[in-house]
Amino acid sequence: MPLTAAIYLLYGSRAQDNARPIGVFYPTNVSPDTWEHLGDIWYRARDEQKVLSRRVNTEIVQSFAQSIRTGADITLSNGTVITWEMIHSVDESKLPPALLNE
Repeated sequence: MPLTAAIYLLYGSRAQDNARPIGVFYPTNVSPDTWEHLGDIWYRARDEQKVLSRRVNTEIVQSFAQSIRTGADITLSNGTVITWEMIHSVDESKLPPALLNE
């Protein structure tokens, strides 16, 4: 949940269908119960209000967002280290411009 919340924070959703570019960051195992795959990198919440009202730790979401932008690892409060794989340039070029330019 923090990852999808960070993706939304950074990229928002497409105006025409409310889809998010989740597939760039999470190309497998996206929950079909929560997300409808619209093709390529784009997923739309099956229940947008339910997704928006999920309780997520905002500090972790901010850490994920910063990490997406920098590629730096994240160390969670429980000691788990989240590392990133390099995004293929073809997939990276599909991302919309980030909403946040920090």
